[in-house]
Amino acid sequence: MQHSVDPRNLISAMHFQASGELMRLLDGFYSNIEDGLFELAYCNEDYGQQRKTIELMRELRFRRDHLLKTFGKRMQRSVQSWFDEDLTTTEYLEERAQADALAARCSGHFGFLLQTIAERVAHATDRDMDRKSVPVSPEEVSYHFIMSCRSLKINQESIGMVQDLFHRFVLDRLGGIYGPINQQLQDAGYCTVGELQKLSASTA
Repeated sequence: MQHSVDPRNLISAMHFQASGELMRLLDGFYSNIEDGLFELAYCNEDYGQQRKTIELMRELRFRRDHLLKTFGKRMQRSVQSWFDEDLTTTEYLEERAQADALAARCSGHFGFLLQTIAERVAHATDRDMDRKSVPVSPEEVSYHFIMSCRSLKINQESIGMVQDLFHRFVLDRLGGIYGPINQQLQDAGYCTVGELQKLSASTA
């Protein structure tokens, strides 16, 4: 099958588009975070916990631009991981585990589509790629969010407070990113394992 587009150019362009959409989703998360944290605060009868939640709301409002920029930069840098093996060190195992737990509620929902993307990318780049390691997978997006929060010295308890909101306004809406990526890879002639097997059988 002829490939109409250089894979690096295609995948880099897809990643740029996906990163822009992720920034839009994160902006939507921020637009709803104050209402979500107010609701969380006033549903909790513990005054100390209420105060922590209100303080977090103020802190996140103050750090909005920094968090968005940090997350955006992390996503931009992750483009290379479409082509190279992940060089993650063991230094961030705790954050990886936290990201996996955060993504678990939706990773199954997107699992088939992500696996399809991973197989098409493997065909395009001649490297193995697990669906969880796709740079815009729920696991990777969650990891970049958690690491962005940590880089701004936002503590783990505070990150935990906003995880449900992040899940609702970002992770649950990732399907709108995955569909176009899969379609562009398919249109460029990159196949899944099953499609390659059928092609091989038809030409045997």
